[in-house]
Amino acid sequence: MDKELLLYNYFSNQLTVEQQHQFEELLKTDIGFKKQFDFENNLKGVIREKENENLKAKLKGFEKEIESATPVRQLPGTNYRKWAMAASIALLIGLGWLGYNSFSGPDYENLYRENFQEYPNTVYAITRGTETDSSLELKAYVAYETNDNAKAIQLFTELKETYDSENVNFYLAQSYLENNQLPEAISYFEEVAQHDGEFAPQALWYVALSYVKAEQKDKAIASLKLLIADGRYQKDKAMVLLDELE
Repeated sequence: MDKELLLYNYFSNQLTVEQQHQFEELLKTDIGFKKQFDFENNLKGVIREKENENLKAKLKGFEKEIESATPVRQLPGTNYRKWAMAASIALLIGLGWLGYNSFSGPDYENLYRENFQEYPNTVYAITRGTETDSSLELKAYVAYETNDNAKAIQLFTELKETYDSENVNFYLAQSYLENNQLPEAISYFEEVAQHDGEFAPQALWYVALSYVKAEQKDKAIASLKLLIADGRYQKDKAMVLLDELE
């Protein structure tokens, strides 16, 4: 698909699942595409901020005009109409400004991209000495490290049948998240978090990001609050993200 059309569909929230995969792959592999995306995304933020400032300025201007008006017992028709019009416009702009801020909501996709970083393989060391190792565990972690997400999902799922551990569930969840299969990722992250093992705080962070990507604000906030209270992983980033969501 044309790259410009992909960018257009992204910013207009019209990407299909297939286009979303293609879009994410281009961000990882095409430097020019990534630069164009960053430029347009930053431009979008600047425009949004400028619109906010303009609306606030207009609202304050109308408020001052209304405050400066000194209505008497019998207002002349022209002045009264002018005052009423100013009040009406100020009200409409005020409602529009509130609506813009209240109902446009967070930019979930951008928040996800700003905070997501692939979690490294800290479980199974892949070195030259493992070249003769043909175990299922090695194959699963190799697939994970090479971003072969579909294969990693298959192999970690097979591994679970004989070695159902926190590690396997965590990296299976990571693979689902990278493959944009959010319900499955959320299910496994939550399972890891509930057992309060080594990867519990990491699972809380990534399940919060999964909820952000799924645009489930309340659940993302709840996960972030648990992570902040735990304090062992990404506490500062969690506090910033929580502030942006609230």
